[in-house]
Amino acid sequence: MRAITRITIFVLFVVFAFGAAYAQFAKPEEAIKYRKSVMFLIVQHFKRMGAVVQGKAAYDKDAFSANADAVEMLATLPWEAMMEPGTDKGDTTLTSAAFENPAKFKKAAESFEAATAMLAGTAKGGDLNAIKAQFGQVAQNCGACHKQFRKKN
Repeated sequence: MRAITRITIFVLFVVFAFGAAYAQFAKPEEAIKYRKSVMFLIVQHFKRMGAVVQGKAAYDKDAFSANADAVEMLATLPWEAMMEPGTDKGDTTLTSAAFENPAKFKKAAESFEAATAMLAGTAKGGDLNAIKAQFGQVAQNCGACHKQFRKKN
């Protein structure tokens, strides 16, 4: 729990300290690195929650809620870095479909943000069945966006 709190505090510090500048990347590679870093953090927190949802880890309301809060906050960060000019090339898994249909991509991003906000709210309530259902909604949002806008490995 302390590690989650420390990581979340650190991420929040970085976001607030440097957040205004994040959309002003000097090079496309910096934007790609930024968004990959954010996605990595989302995955780490999501895996922790997934272990609980799958019954592989014990449910701790506070720890789960801290992870859900972290994902909610992180979910707002990568989108501007996704659409920076030149970031459709290089070491990226983002497909050209995001650039060809930015409105559809934006809608997918907004759906993900809304689902993560719902998960964070649901987690505070402590009803594990409701949490599992909302976790599934977030996972569906991830999968739908990846299916449309992420290159296959």
